[in-house]
Amino acid sequence: MKEFGLNLLGRAIYDATFSEICKPFSHASTVTLAAQGAEILIKARIAEEHPLLIFSKIPNISQKDDLLGIQNLFDSGKSYTYEDLPNLLWATVGVRIKSLDEYKQFGTLRNKIMHFAVPNVDLPKLTLEFIINVMEPLIEEFWQETSLEYAEQFDDVIVSEGYLKEQLIQYGISLTPRILTFLDAQ
Repeated sequence: MKEFGLNLLGRAIYDATFSEICKPFSHASTVTLAAQGAEILIKARIAEEHPLLIFSKIPNISQKDDLLGIQNLFDSGKSYTYEDLPNLLWATVGVRIKSLDEYKQFGTLRNKIMHFAVPNVDLPKLTLEFIINVMEPLIEEFWQETSLEYAEQFDDVIVSEGYLKEQLIQYGISLTPRILTFLDAQ
């Protein structure tokens, strides 16, 4: 879960950094990728406490099943939603999402895109702000890692040539010393 979530954020960073010329809606997909990555990463951290904690509904017991198996969970389980995760994270791990309003607003933006239409807003900026302001502090707290390095899997010069840093500065996104150190060290 953790690796997949970090890869989703890496792809969102890559697509938000570079132009969507010849790739229609790639900027809109950054929102959906980042929100999905966030959901998976938060669930990954909760699952480290106990895997069943991410499920709001577990399968009913049946006469043919002796034990609850992973296939039962895949087929009949239901995990918590994006909206439920801040409370679940706090209750199970004791971690509060510091930018909770931004987390919720980004979820609303994701829902607009997924269920209605792509709004006329600066999607790359909103995606990068969400990743830097909301997810990066959590990823650092959970695993002492960064999602920024995962963007390099999609373009190995996004960090080393300064493209990502330039984009973040252009958008006026404040960078923590840890993120600046990472961006400058590559």
